[in-house]
Amino acid sequence: MLRVLAWMQPRDHNAAARTIALLCGVGVTVTVVTFPLLEQSDDPVRPALAVSAIAAFLGVILVTASVRFFGETSRIAWAVCPLLAVASIVLVDLATHDASIRAQIFFVFSALYGGALLPRPGAVVMAVSSVIGEAVVVLTQAPLREGANDLVYVGAAVLTTTLLLAMSAERQAALMDVLEQRATTDSLTGLVNRRVFDDSVSAAMAQHMDASGTALILLDVDRFKSVNDTLGHPGGDEILVQLSELLVTTSRHGDVVCRLGGDEMAILMPGCEVGVAERRAEQIVVAVREHGFTVGVTAVVKISVSAGISHAPTNAHDARTLYVTADAALYEAKRAGRDRAVAYDRFPVT
Repeated sequence: MLRVLAWMQPRDHNAAARTIALLCGVGVTVTVVTFPLLEQSDDPVRPALAVSAIAAFLGVILVTASVRFFGETSRIAWAVCPLLAVASIVLVDLATHDASIRAQIFFVFSALYGGALLPRPGAVVMAVSSVIGEAVVVLTQAPLREGANDLVYVGAAVLTTTLLLAMSAERQAALMDVLEQRATTDSLTGLVNRRVFDDSVSAAMAQHMDASGTALILLDVDRFKSVNDTLGHPGGDEILVQLSELLVTTSRHGDVVCRLGGDEMAILMPGCEVGVAERRAEQIVVAVREHGFTVGVTAVVKISVSAGISHAPTNAHDARTLYVTADAALYEAKRAGRDRAVAYDRFPVT
């Protein structure tokens, strides 16, 4: 049951609400406009059924409009409303005794919704529901041969529409994922970029301004210019990629590693005490010093890094000050001879 509910949740709730309201609105409008033009019948129940069918459509619109304000919390309603719309189409067709193509065409509407806005399993549910609804309408109100013929044609249209729209929506979703990844990650190293890192720093400081606090480690490669001059920029890029992998694999769960630019990296450690951050920075310096970085096929290069540590609330109470103090600590590490980690509170600020 929970899996089915997940299948029926639209990718975009606002777009889904608008789409359901539009499709139902079109259905109601066309039904109201064309009803007086249909062949008249002496059946006294027919007008009441027609009114009930239209009311069902309007109910779908109202429910969808109200669900829209609750977003993802109304999972059951999001699952029920599209199926209720299919049931309303069946009710309208039965009430008007209409099994013509003008009545059957509305079953394609549900395929449009499912294929465009639901995950593939949900789109299949909507397509199958539409085909079942189509079968009920044509097989109960038309001669068997004619009804079966219509069922094959309309069913094929429903299934094809669903498949094409689902494939298109999946390609678009994959493209959006790629674009989002490119917008949030560094293209060379795959680490998060500065924008995402800044947001993470602000969030961490808002959530961990307690006894443990938040630590920030800034580090860069010692004499990286000479590394580029010796190995060339492609060689320097290889070292940055491998350094990034080393930092990620040795980080705690929940830490955020970022390439700020050039050879400068940053590690955000939410919920981290000062002493833990200092030991972590020392371990990084040692790990980099002992690691052999492979450039090309066989060349193994040794490098070192300098690191500066700052801590909030010990050294800072806002993100900007945390950056400034960590950068000051990094400068002190380089001034003191490089290949070391320095905590901000270990020296006076100048």
